Amino acid sequence: MLLDATELVLAKRGFTATTTNHIAVAAGVSIGTLYHYFPSKEALIEAVVHRMWVRELDVLAAHRDELAEGSLEAAIRAVVRDLVDVVARRRELYRRWYAEASHLGRLDDGLTLTGLAVDALHDALVRRAPQLRPANLAFAADLVVKMALAMVRTGARDYARELRSGELANELSDMIVRYLLRDA
Repeated sequence: MLLDATELVLAKRGFTATTTNHIAVAAGVSIGTLYHYFPSKEALIEAVVHRMWVRELDVLAAHRDELAEGSLEAAIRAVVRDLVDVVARRRELYRRWYAEASHLGRLDDGLTLTGLAVDALHDALVRRAPQLRPANLAFAADLVVKMALAMVRTGARDYARELRSGELANELSDMIVRYLLRDA
């Protein structure tokens, strides 16, 4: 409830204009209740950022079987499409975070979540090594995950029309497929 309210207020007001009082009102709780769970606005925002990152990782987890067993191109396109959708549904929140508060977020947690995504993609790539262009699959998995996250998050800030229309998902998918697949 507090994190949902924080997301709504941040998306509407932005980081600097948001106060814990705004969040408490939006959540329908007292300021004392808010401070019982979160010692500061920054702690709330870090929890929201962590939840954003978990939602991103959940996209990859939802496609784990498809990445391992199905068409790699179709799996990549599905993952990117769903990742873009996650960001597009909260575009204003991502835009505000990226523009005003990107320094907030527990970096170690973010790196751990990114590492889980990289490991999952690496496992899928190893099974398909003969189909792939890159020789260093650990590097390829790391590069693809970090590039996809950076482009989709940047898309919330810089490419609103392309994010909504699906153009960003299509272009990013094409780039990844051409990079990874030998015959693409």
